[in-house]
Amino acid sequence: MIEKGRLTVRQLASLMFLCTIGEQILVFPSMITSYAHQDAWLSALLGVAGGLGILFIMLVAYKLHPRLNLIQNALRTLGPWIGTLFGSFYLFYFLISTSTFIREIGDFMSTQILPESPLLILHLVFMCALVWGLLSGLESIGKTAEVFLPLIVLFLLILTVCLIPHVRLANIQPVLAQGFLDPFKGFVAVLTYPYCELCIFMMFFPYTKNEPHLKKDILLAGMIGGLLLTLTLSMCLLVMGPWMTQHHWFASFNLSQKINIGNFMQRIEAFIASVWIIAVFFKAALFFYGFVLGLAHLFRLSSHRSLILPGAMLILAMSILISPNENFYLKVVIPYWIDWDLTCGIALPLLLILVHHMKSRFKKYSKIPN
Repeated sequence: MIEKGRLTVRQLASLMFLCTIGEQILVFPSMITSYAHQDAWLSALLGVAGGLGILFIMLVAYKLHPRLNLIQNALRTLGPWIGTLFGSFYLFYFLISTSTFIREIGDFMSTQILPESPLLILHLVFMCALVWGLLSGLESIGKTAEVFLPLIVLFLLILTVCLIPHVRLANIQPVLAQGFLDPFKGFVAVLTYPYCELCIFMMFFPYTKNEPHLKKDILLAGMIGGLLLTLTLSMCLLVMGPWMTQHHWFASFNLSQKINIGNFMQRIEAFIASVWIIAVFFKAALFFYGFVLGLAHLFRLSSHRSLILPGAMLILAMSILISPNENFYLKVVIPYWIDWDLTCGIALPLLLILVHHMKSRFKKYSKIPN
């Protein structure tokens, strides 16, 4: 086995929580509100329940061959030719996703925090941190996630508590004024972005210590992460209203700028920015790790470490080329990303399960004597 590191179930759950909120902690409110408007909170709440179903599908696909990651599973189930095409599709998805996460970091920093800094330099600094994390190994990434998790939850709870005086229930009324179609669109978006992207964990389930509560902790981490996103979205709607939430791409960051308690506790948006950067770091690190690890398995290399630096240079270039500007990313990339996420998070794992059971049934019938 190429990867020698092992994660505890708690470390895996911490990583899953951080990947669930990931880059969504800033962009989730705007994205879902653009579909469901004042009913976005309802879409998010229902989406959490649907997201648990997606995680269950991924766990079933993993259980087909518990010692194999996603790429190995595809090669074993689908054969060398179709399995290679299947694995290559996922590797390209991991590559583009990592590049997109880095681009989101660059766009956020260059527009909100460091407007005078060149985009390429911001990407390069973040990429250096990713390379360092991957060279440290999977266990180090898991242990670091375990350390940062309480800090992130604390910051988000502080944000929520400090905004309670600004809450206006009229901002989410009337409920279902436009019918069920818009909330349903928001529900599909919730399934797509936080949950379908968790398919990356099918690369890391085999490197987790087998404990009895593995399945329960994975589902619990996904549920808590989704509920925290729902809470953040609800606060954006209750404080800013649906129109402002929809038209601020980094809505929760703008929300944190409204905090002012006795002219003493204010300007804490840097804490929210830190939460987001930390969460995106772990999500990008896992997608980057999944890319180089899957590539090593696909080409039957003895180690993935030699691919980290070339992979970093490729991702760095792709992060610039993926979009000429932020508007192109918002208008062109995101609408098509839903289809890609649904394919990788639901359709292809279901295909693996279906083919595996068909092959098992065929072998069973072929052994029956005439």
